[in-house]
Amino acid sequence: MIQKHRSLFLDPDSQKYLDRQEEVIRQEVRSLLGREDPETENYVIDQLIGYKDLGPFFRDPEVTDILINGPDQVYIEKNNRPIRTDIKFGSSEEVMKVLQMAVQKANRKIDYNSPLVDVRLPDGSRLNAVIVPNCPFPAISIRKFVRKSFSGEDLVAQGFLNGEMLTFFRCAVRAGCNMVISGATGCGKTTFLRFLCSFIPGDERIVTIEDTFELNLTGHVVPLQSSRQIDVGSLMVNALRMYPRRIILGEFRGPETFELLQAMGTGHMGSMTTGHANNARHDLVQRLIRAMIRSGMSDEELMRHIVSAIDLTVFIKKYRDGTWCVTEVNEVTDNQGRPEFVEIYRFNRISNRHEVVNSLSPALLERLQDELGDEKLPDIRPFSGLNSARGVVKL
Repeated sequence: MIQKHRSLFLDPDSQKYLDRQEEVIRQEVRSLLGREDPETENYVIDQLIGYKDLGPFFRDPEVTDILINGPDQVYIEKNNRPIRTDIKFGSSEEVMKVLQMAVQKANRKIDYNSPLVDVRLPDGSRLNAVIVPNCPFPAISIRKFVRKSFSGEDLVAQGFLNGEMLTFFRCAVRAGCNMVISGATGCGKTTFLRFLCSFIPGDERIVTIEDTFELNLTGHVVPLQSSRQIDVGSLMVNALRMYPRRIILGEFRGPETFELLQAMGTGHMGSMTTGHANNARHDLVQRLIRAMIRSGMSDEELMRHIVSAIDLTVFIKKYRDGTWCVTEVNEVTDNQGRPEFVEIYRFNRISNRHEVVNSLSPALLERLQDELGDEKLPDIRPFSGLNSARGVVKL
């Protein structure tokens, strides 16, 4: 390949030409074999310019994580289950060759003087690595960028939610409920956020803000992505000047959280975001407050900010057996300036089914009906106006 395409492979900026490199490698393999053979072509590409024996895992849409603990232990997570593979590298040096190639694709480096790296690969996957002297062997963690989409029928069939909840979320999104989706890493928050966005009317202007493009929404959408020069917070402030109807923030982490909640409370109804939390109540509130701490407001003021902005919180959990589902849906109501959580849906793990607990508050029901106009709220319990005393948690 170097003899015939020297400049393409030895150019200092050769990483810019990965697609062209793949193309000429496929052509050469086909010329040698006298036929097309995608499996062999992919193997040669992996060995010459790719991730060696890890290549098939990058192409497998069911694999979400690739975890390398030195030369002898390579794990993947597939269909929400950890699997130890048969792949073994000859030595730590062989692992380092794969790591160096991967890091180079992101225009970064890792060596003895810089033994830590955290980068986005060209396909959007996130790679974190630690090497000697901070680890006795190269430890590599790759969270793949998987654009997995589900239909409502898929989610119901998997037990992620039930049919009534599907109706509930469709109506809540269309009517402009502000939502925060929480859960642990890898539980499916972004996947569910993308699904909820499919209910947004196509004529509404949306601005999305992400570290890496993952939502890929269609319609009247302006997608924004952070960079080394412009962070998420700056994009959030700028988004308010772009006249969006809704703002979708991929994940709240820092000062942008305050700006988003302020936008939610000042006309950008139907905005949504996700965040890491251990539950959709106390822990979520504390994480929101920590993210907004730079605003200079007291905890009490920030709690009032949360109450005035957020309508619904959703918690997603992934169980040890690989199943995942919505386990909590709460309405956030005002209890003298502090958030009060009224449980609307909960997942009963013992009976393995979702249960409706309460109706939405009269104030929120009135707002939703006003937004829907002539379209009537569906005849389901959450929209009935009938509340029980169960599932109410005060902070």
